[in-house]
Amino acid sequence: MKKYWKMVVIFFVIVITVGVYYMQLAVASKNDVSFKIETISGDKEEIENLMFQANYQSGDSDRRLYITKDGSTPQIRHSIIAKLKDPFQTLMFQNYIEEHRNFMRGKVLFPSNFSENETHIIYAAPPNNGQKVIQGNLLTLKIDLLDKKKNDSLSFEVSTTAQASYNFIVVNNIYKENGEIKILATGAPINGGEELLLYSVDINNKKLLSVSILAKEESDKEIKSSLSIFKDNSKYQNDYFVYMIEKYKDQYEDGGRNTISRQISLYNNKNSAQEELTIPEEMTPDLYRLMLREGDIFIPLYSSDGLQLTRYNIEKKQWEKPLHFNLVSPVNDEREPFLQIANGKVYLAESVSNEHLFFIYDLYTGESLYEGKIIKENGENTDYTLHFELLNEINY
Repeated sequence: MKKYWKMVVIFFVIVITVGVYYMQLAVASKNDVSFKIETISGDKEEIENLMFQANYQSGDSDRRLYITKDGSTPQIRHSIIAKLKDPFQTLMFQNYIEEHRNFMRGKVLFPSNFSENETHIIYAAPPNNGQKVIQGNLLTLKIDLLDKKKNDSLSFEVSTTAQASYNFIVVNNIYKENGEIKILATGAPINGGEELLLYSVDINNKKLLSVSILAKEESDKEIKSSLSIFKDNSKYQNDYFVYMIEKYKDQYEDGGRNTISRQISLYNNKNSAQEELTIPEEMTPDLYRLMLREGDIFIPLYSSDGLQLTRYNIEKKQWEKPLHFNLVSPVNDEREPFLQIANGKVYLAESVSNEHLFFIYDLYTGESLYEGKIIKENGENTDYTLHFELLNEINY
């Protein structure tokens, strides 16, 4: 009888969930809005496999759209089924799931928990599965290693006595070096602040070798500090990352700070070396826009003249000549353009009145490759905002 009631409850939960999903879908369809990318000039092949992830707002309507050259599709928020169908998440992990289904089983699909190179995929769950860590208790890391060529996997756990108490610890980056797995993590100590932690694990002996604190953010009544981490978010395994400790006295309403000092460090995953990085004074106002791509650091600087993009070549240890891109509309807090760097190209989108312009440039020469518009396909409503969040490459 008990089993029967469980089945009835599960049945009704499924019916209600599906019903809510299709009701949301019907409401969304009734108030449908669609955009598409339209070419003005340049090579149309440049947008063949591109999809914008954007946020559309108009009155009480707030929804996420996925925009391609062929039109857009909405994502219904707060829907369990929609989350399962989230194309962004599917894009990121679909290859892993299709090619390594057994290895992927039971894993949390969060990009920072994975890394991949030519021979291996490594997965590390957050310490203690993301639960609170108490000083003196065991802190456990779960690691899975897949040999792609042999299709063999290795799973094991390593533990150590926690040296401090943390509200949570999250994995930021993972890499393999000389028989060791290195896990970069950010910890939030219970007493406040933030720490950048590095765990070193011996693969052959399945043993935790060390836990290091690379950087620590501490504040007091007079001087506050913050820890910022920058890495290449387009890759599962980073060769480098940058971290910055900033000390400041006051934080203003507009987000600005009365900065006392900044310590900026470049960490090399390939040899575990770190060095202090000196940023030219004129770029320091825009340090929070710093981006890593492959072996370069990019800092965008906006002004009334447009966008200046400065590149630092990590191997050569030198700043390259900046590239300049004209902008149609002046930049302010409400009109900062969308900027993404990927595949040796600069993707730039800006809103001008009710138009949304889209440009693609060569990253190293500044040559224009494509110019287009994101246009609204239906409806007369012009009272809306469209905020671009991410540009994905997709395969139809």
